[in-house]
Amino acid sequence: MIYINKAKYAELAKHVRTLPQEKARSTHEWEEVVHKMCASEDTALHDIGVKELDELKRSR
Repeated sequence: MIYINKAKYAELAKHVRTLPQEKARSTHEWEEVVHKMCASEDTALHDIGVKELDELKRSR
């Protein structure tokens, strides 16, 4: 078992909190699914596709 004293643990925790969070990147496959949902005749799928497409555009 690895023993880390409280001071070292606090230092590591502080460092982790200061790291910039990475944005989730979408995959090409997910973008294809979203475009297919937007083109769907099913109203529910179309609405979900439009919302997800907006999210993809905002995340870029």
